[in-house]
Amino acid sequence: MTEVHYGVVRVGDRWSIIGDNLRFGAYATRGEASAAARRLAEHPAGLGLPVLLHEQEEDGVLPGPTLLS
Repeated sequence: MTEVHYGVVRVGDRWSIIGDNLRFGAYATRGEASAAARRLAEHPAGLGLPVLLHEQEEDGVLPGPTLLS
């Protein structure tokens, strides 16, 4: 099954949202970036696809994704 993947990752001293051919934002905190990614996930181009969110931990670890929809 096809799904949409978004990630929240640290880039230098900021947090960004990444996806397929996508990188935007320069959030001061992981929480701000995560909230923005969750808002973005509410509108997956109207395709009705499941959305998986990958969130990098403060220590750099990237655990498995969370299914949002």
